[in-house]
Amino acid sequence: MAEKIKLNKNTLREQTQMLKLYLEFLPTLELRKQQLQSELRKLQKRIRQKEAAQDSLLQSASSWAPMLQQVLPWVQPLVAIHQVHVSRGNVAGVKVPVFQRVDFKPVSYSLLATPPIYDAALDFIYRAISSREELKVMNRQEQMLQQELTKTTQRINLYEKVLIPETRENIRKIKVYLGDQQTAAVCRAKIAKAKLLAKVAAVATGGVHGHS
Repeated sequence: MAEKIKLNKNTLREQTQMLKLYLEFLPTLELRKQQLQSELRKLQKRIRQKEAAQDSLLQSASSWAPMLQQVLPWVQPLVAIHQVHVSRGNVAGVKVPVFQRVDFKPVSYSLLATPPIYDAALDFIYRAISSREELKVMNRQEQMLQQELTKTTQRINLYEKVLIPETRENIRKIKVYLGDQQTAAVCRAKIAKAKLLAKVAAVATGGVHGHS
């Protein structure tokens, strides 16, 4: 429920100032919303491209899938992530994670005692994991930008649908009230003046009759 406002000139001045600030700030919010929408569209496009590249990478394994399946039980235990390197970036004023690379723990196996497919299998798994980790970071970026867009849209709605209409209505009420007060004061002054004139006229008339 809206707070009851005082119907006076001070409040009128305050409400006028607030309305001015709201109207000045609104275009900034709308610009931010457009920037976030633009960045989100670009990011979503990159995510789709990355997903397509990941699908393509997995598809490329189909030609040597039987051999890969054969060595996977031996190769998979050798693969371990040491660290996923993520830096901080700034997108439309939002601090987001930016994928750099994945470091894997060193793998030691006998090159002589293992078939060459081991190297190819390891390289494939490394690339697949790196692709997966990059997509994770990109999805986190998208989530953060989406959250900021939602917050900005909510602020715009608050300004457009609540604060600005309420302040305009407050200003209208105060102006109507002050206008009524002024009209009443003018009416009272006119009545007082009319009474005074009537008294003066009565005195003057009485004086004339008394003299004759």
